[in-house]
Amino acid sequence: MKFAAPGLISGLAGAAIGVIAVLGITTGAQQNSIPARETGVDPGSSLANTPYGSR
Repeated sequence: MKFAAPGLISGLAGAAIGVIAVLGITTGAQQNSIPARETGVDPGSSLANTPYGSR
């Protein structure tokens, strides 16, 4: 049974590293900010005289 301890330790270490990696990737991939409003379009020059951003 001396061979079981290193395998168990290796498995637990790999699982812990995997959990840390998954948590790190998901927190890094989250979108935490609202995109900036685009102000480059003149509302009077829109199609069908419908100003952009008036909703």
